[in-house]
Amino acid sequence: MGTIRSVIPLEGYRLLIELNTGSSITVDLLPKLKTARFAELKDQSIFQDVKTDSDTVIWGDGVLKIPVFELIDVAVGSM
Repeated sequence: MGTIRSVIPLEGYRLLIELNTGSSITVDLLPKLKTARFAELKDQSIFQDVKTDSDTVIWGDGVLKIPVFELIDVAVGSM
């Protein structure tokens, strides 16, 4: 699978995740914003404040942390 090299917030509550393998994946989080776990990301300032520690995508000061394998599951599930 690989580790996360970078994460870039896109319009429409999507993330572009680039892996150290050279692959990239776009994850659409808009449908997830209705869930309790992802609800805080509706705030654009929190959504835009995204970073990675190479295994996890992190928003704000740890408001929400999601491992790369879970984000890939979200992306694949929406195909």
